[in-house]
Amino acid sequence: MKSNELKCGKSAYVLMYLSFAALVLAAIVSLLQLELWLAGTQWMLIAIALAIYALILKGCNCQCGDGCSNSNSDEDRSLE
Repeated sequence: MKSNELKCGKSAYVLMYLSFAALVLAAIVSLLQLELWLAGTQWMLIAIALAIYALILKGCNCQCGDGCSNSNSDEDRSLE
């Protein structure tokens, strides 16, 4: 079960790094007026969505695919 928690934690960090990359793309597209598949504001929306998903994934006690439960008790966790 510890490895599942580590996978979820890593997933949250990956999503946060992707959010930061999308934010950098938004700044580049907006400031330099480049055409990089999407407009700068759309890249910002992607960055915000990825950051929200990262916070949700980091904040919940998930088991990567088993859903999200916010309780920390051992009774709610099923060991398979």
